[in-house]
Amino acid sequence: MSLRPPRSLSTFIRKTLPTIHVASQGSRVLRDVKRIVETDRWNSFDRFHETTRTLVEAYQSAGAKAEVLAIPTGGEIGSGRWIIPKASDVRGATLHIISPIRRKVLDYRDNPWHVIQWSSATPPKGIACDLVVIDDEKQLNSLRPTSLRNKLVLTSLNARSLFKTVADKGAVGILTDSPQPGLPQATPWVKFGWGSINSAYGNLHLVGLVLSEALGRKLRSDIQEHGPLRVRVKVDIREYAGSHDLVSGLIVGAETPRDEVWALAHSAEPGAIDNASGVAVCLEIARTLEHLIASGKLRRPKRTIRLLSGYECYSFFNDMEHTRRLQKPLAGVCIDTVGANPGLCEGKLSWRSTIPMSATFVDRVGAHIISAALRKSPSGYTLSPGGFVSTSDTLAGDPKYGFPCPWITTHYREEGKNWLAYHSSGDVPSLLSAAGLKACAVSMAAYLYYLADAGDADVRDLALAETEYTCEHLGQTRSAEEAIYLRAQHGTSLTQLRRFDWEADKDETDAHFAQLALQVAQAGPMSRKPTRLPESARRVPRRTAFLSPSPENTPPPIAERIRKSGLPPWALFWADGNRSLGDIASLLSVEHGKAVAVSDVTEFFEAHAALHYVALISPEELIGKAQLVRDLKALGLRSGMDVMVHSSLSKVGHVAGGAHTVINALLSVLGKRGTLVMPSFNHRSASVYNPLTTPTTNGAIPDAFWRRPGVVRSLQPTHAIAAFGPRAEAICADHLATGVWTADSPISSLIHGGGYILSLGVDHNSSTAYHAAVSVPCGCIDPFGHTDRVVLNGVVSDVPGLAFRNGPCPVDPRKLNGALKNKQTHGKIGSADSTLVRAIDLWHARRRHLKDVCPTCPVKPRYDKV
Repeated sequence: MSLRPPRSLSTFIRKTLPTIHVASQGSRVLRDVKRIVETDRWNSFDRFHETTRTLVEAYQSAGAKAEVLAIPTGGEIGSGRWIIPKASDVRGATLHIISPIRRKVLDYRDNPWHVIQWSSATPPKGIACDLVVIDDEKQLNSLRPTSLRNKLVLTSLNARSLFKTVADKGAVGILTDSPQPGLPQATPWVKFGWGSINSAYGNLHLVGLVLSEALGRKLRSDIQEHGPLRVRVKVDIREYAGSHDLVSGLIVGAETPRDEVWALAHSAEPGAIDNASGVAVCLEIARTLEHLIASGKLRRPKRTIRLLSGYECYSFFNDMEHTRRLQKPLAGVCIDTVGANPGLCEGKLSWRSTIPMSATFVDRVGAHIISAALRKSPSGYTLSPGGFVSTSDTLAGDPKYGFPCPWITTHYREEGKNWLAYHSSGDVPSLLSAAGLKACAVSMAAYLYYLADAGDADVRDLALAETEYTCEHLGQTRSAEEAIYLRAQHGTSLTQLRRFDWEADKDETDAHFAQLALQVAQAGPMSRKPTRLPESARRVPRRTAFLSPSPENTPPPIAERIRKSGLPPWALFWADGNRSLGDIASLLSVEHGKAVAVSDVTEFFEAHAALHYVALISPEELIGKAQLVRDLKALGLRSGMDVMVHSSLSKVGHVAGGAHTVINALLSVLGKRGTLVMPSFNHRSASVYNPLTTPTTNGAIPDAFWRRPGVVRSLQPTHAIAAFGPRAEAICADHLATGVWTADSPISSLIHGGGYILSLGVDHNSSTAYHAAVSVPCGCIDPFGHTDRVVLNGVVSDVPGLAFRNGPCPVDPRKLNGALKNKQTHGKIGSADSTLVRAIDLWHARRRHLKDVCPTCPVKPRYDKV
């Protein structure tokens, strides 16, 4: 770890952190913990919805915005997706001995931890059955089928691991008294499955109940004293197709509110430390920051801070996968099991790194801020940094689908040892420290605020610090494999940091980041002995599904193959579409500190391919630049052309190097005299358009194109154009003033300047140039009839933008495909059906289609409501 924080971070710690520290209150966090536990401890979906109402009210009272996403239960069974098949309301449960003595053993209303999560119900009057003791797994396995019919099994063994065996032998259910180490009076929190019972056991049902070790001893004593016992078990549970909630508290950004920094915390769990503490810290972050903003002591951050609370993994991952966002969160943190009394965690406030292949700059930002916060807070904690640990939620660090996500926690005593009362009824608010909760709230409020408000100076300082850190480590290694690993991490961090750009000059920033990348490329060992790999290890895995699969929703044969490979779930995330299985084995060997066999990596990815999480591409299936160049030339593309490209990367096929290889092939054919143009629209998905950071919704190739060094991007809030080549500046110039699709617009400049339209895997319905033909004239769009927002000279400004039509055009643009059939060339680019046509020919064809329709067309612009 770098000894000194970057300059801008030091300034933030000196000037802003004390303000946050003064405003935060640990006693307030502790009160919130108690409120959350009051409903979550019942471990019942109806009570979880009550927690939702508590959180919404608290966020709104704090001045933050609150959102609730109700995530329906159910989903594709056996798909590996993170789904909860059903909701479950627990209304009551009792167990009585009815013979030869009479005694109440347990009651859910006295202690909700008595019910195993995902227990089945009994008939309303309950079930009278015999109680049998089985504490030996071999004994259990030796029993004949149906030998446990109408019996309740008392066991000290792990209830989840016994579920299928006990159910197959016909038992009514399981009563477990597995001990809670060091706390004989505590009732463990037991689940038959994490988000559900294993999907392979979907037709099996068991009642599940839990006793503390002390109550279990008493029951066993009854058996010794009175002989076999007959009991009545009654469980009232309603299972149904319902929903679970994801609650967001939003500190809405002032300038680019749809750019977000996230914090993840778990509700819908019964404990105080695990996990009401993290949720309560999120509430305090909202209260503290919104109070300071309202009082003028802090400015509202540029970007939004989203504080999420939900059912662990199942809510966060569902939202990330299914909620449509213009771009992924920029960074985040998992706030899980925080604020424990120092004695419980040996005074360790742990800061665990994000996933190794993620943007690791956040690890050092967080560590510096936490260290400074602990110096100000008499919490009894010392910072204990460490490597990545999966809480499953921290899998959100997946660089393809997620965001860098370290973990702050007081979970650990010694490495690998849990704190006493973990996952038990002993996890109560009195185990929490108000001072510790304040330290966690202050440090995470500062961490989130710093990232949400980061400007260009911060980005440059962080990029420089990452480069110095990486070069220092490269100078200490003699391993070429480790050098490749460190360079990969550095590259991911720089790519992520560029997403924080605000108002910098793009060319200057491109040059600065290129110089940093060059420093790292030239540091450390260079040579690596070539390794002869089997053909199967030369395959390239392409990911086709979100994150990694849930083991409980993975078919057992596939789950077993993944388990036998010995690789963790996040090994999947090294697959970037360019690395071979052999490359990934090398990276994993560095990560694990020991050799990882290529055969294990192959088995791991082949199992995921069977689950449709990856496609394994053989080297001969990969399409390279040379083939694309040949195909483009055969279609008619020539040096010196000005060409606007509309594209679908997936239609091209499996391209080695992905979108950048396609772009490189296009530039190679066009040469130095040609200009490559692509749409860079966001279609008003961005509430504020920043040409340095706002993604395009036009696909992978255009989104990679505008980010490249030297590419010019126009300043138009909804329909920007990106270009590279001698005419790029002229084409993109004054786009705000000229408007979209007008006679003076960039696309019109291309049309009337002899340019071409290349449709690569798409048809002319995607050729936005046809809109320029509205100069017939027509009255369905107004280039300046809407008010949009852009970042202009570092300031968010209101500007006139496009008012699009309020209904569909009566002339279907797909008519162009037939009308241009004889005026364009047809061919394959890779596997994509493609066409090349002069832009003016498309323009004339569209004008012919519109000329008799536009004068009387009733479609009008959709103007802002006043």
